[in-house]
Amino acid sequence: MSDAPASNPPQQQQKQATAAQLRRIAKARPYVPIHEIRRTYGLPGDEDLTVKIATPDGDAWIGLPPREAKLVEQLVQQGEIGLIFHEMPRARVVLGLHGSTLHA
Repeated sequence: MSDAPASNPPQQQQKQATAAQLRRIAKARPYVPIHEIRRTYGLPGDEDLTVKIATPDGDAWIGLPPREAKLVEQLVQQGEIGLIFHEMPRARVVLGLHGSTLHA
């Protein structure tokens, strides 16, 4: 045992996605599920975590932390990415996203 003060355990740094990363992942493939975005960037999320975002077609709910949800909202409003919605919702629930330009 040492007489030195106990050190605090290191704080885990929560990863954060940037707008450029979200745009790049959306344009790299035809479809990116929201759970894959959470896993790729180490973001928290479960069925209880949803954030309302404004889209050109009305409000929608997305299962991302507030910061990343707002980044997605901005990219959608700028026409950079599109959203894929659940087909039979009581509310517009985002399942995934895609690039807004078609792949050749």
